[in-house]
Amino acid sequence: MKNLFLSCILFCMTLSGTSQFVPQPLNYPGSGYWPYFISITDPDHVWIGTFHESGLPYSFSVKTTDGGDSWIFDSIPVAGFPICASICGWDSNTCYHVYDDLNSTTDPSVWKTTDGGSTWSNIITTQFTGSFINFYHAFSADTGLAMGDPRDGYFEIQLTNDGGSTWTRVPSSEIPAILPNEIGLNHSYSTIGNSIWFTTSKTRCFRSTDRGQTWEVSEVVPGVNLDLGVCFSSEQKGVIWNRGSNTSQIVVTTDGGITWDTASFPAGYTIQDMSRVPGFEAGFVVTAYRTGMTVYFTPDLFNTLQVIQSSILSNGAVEFYDAATGWLGGGESGTNEIYKYTGLLTSANEILNPERKLSIFPNPSISEAIVKFPAYSDSKHLELRITDLNGKLIDKYLLNPSGLSKLNATNYENGLYFLEVFEGNDFVTRVKWVVIH
Repeated sequence: MKNLFLSCILFCMTLSGTSQFVPQPLNYPGSGYWPYFISITDPDHVWIGTFHESGLPYSFSVKTTDGGDSWIFDSIPVAGFPICASICGWDSNTCYHVYDDLNSTTDPSVWKTTDGGSTWSNIITTQFTGSFINFYHAFSADTGLAMGDPRDGYFEIQLTNDGGSTWTRVPSSEIPAILPNEIGLNHSYSTIGNSIWFTTSKTRCFRSTDRGQTWEVSEVVPGVNLDLGVCFSSEQKGVIWNRGSNTSQIVVTTDGGITWDTASFPAGYTIQDMSRVPGFEAGFVVTAYRTGMTVYFTPDLFNTLQVIQSSILSNGAVEFYDAATGWLGGGESGTNEIYKYTGLLTSANEILNPERKLSIFPNPSISEAIVKFPAYSDSKHLELRITDLNGKLIDKYLLNPSGLSKLNATNYENGLYFLEVFEGNDFVTRVKWVVIH
């Protein structure tokens, strides 16, 4: 088992030096199926929502329980002509799939599983009748929010405190009035903690800081109709982009979505999707198309951009769980694959300051390991932090001014860790560390 684990780690480390995204084939029943909605609950468990490029009905949940080595297809008994509009995974056993009916003959539905996809139940009854649901988000195992198009003259936002058994609609008095012909957008929302944002067809951004009980709104691009995507990396920093045409214009906020300012992005690209990167306060992964799909990373709200990979056959859907765990939708090459990220996202400091490189050897480590960092003055206090893949702090130490420090791998469980250097609260550099006993 130890040798197999070591081989897998070394294989992934080798791949990360050549290609950042490695294809994981999916066994769809034919061509044209796109793994488009991605929800990562931990590095091993990923839920996928699928739609067909020709608009054919499809109601299967696709998931992996082993980090993409294998994929499981679970049928969801959706009536009518179902089209997946959004998904939200809560943990390895619990996931929500949102379906609208392309022919508008069946009411929209939210399907929930609590047993890993073996069984599914529709948690929507009379809510959203005659309307559409744009997304469902779980704030916790019990509390959640379903957002739909206007009904009875205002946006339909339903809240649940018992996992969908009962619902309460947010009253119109707590939601800004709609504009003429304003509707919501499928899966165009973002959440951080208790805060949530969604965009509309009238280029407005609605925001709530109390799990959807009360709402405010801001105009993003006044006077036009656009298909806007939205993504926040923290409760204050977020970005909105145009999903519907070949414009690379983006706007950013640093005050939680109250005001928006234009930011720079390479001209001539159509931005497809974005994902925040937990661990980076202003970090985003961006997919953008010009003559091919390019995947970018910005650690600082688009002040700098790094190319992760270019000319990849992808539909653009992207989701990251942390700096080392991410997935990219396929579907463009005819083989319906999904791509697994095998690299490590780093800050611009590591690109601009290679002399501050951090290393550890041997890596993988069985027992004692040596951490190497350039020597520094005693007046500086550089802290070495060890975190797991979920970003949980495991240990922290002051680095030795000589530049050499020791770690005992036997104090840590087998697995993958991040070693990070901070100068005060400022991130300096990061490296992967593999422990194998």
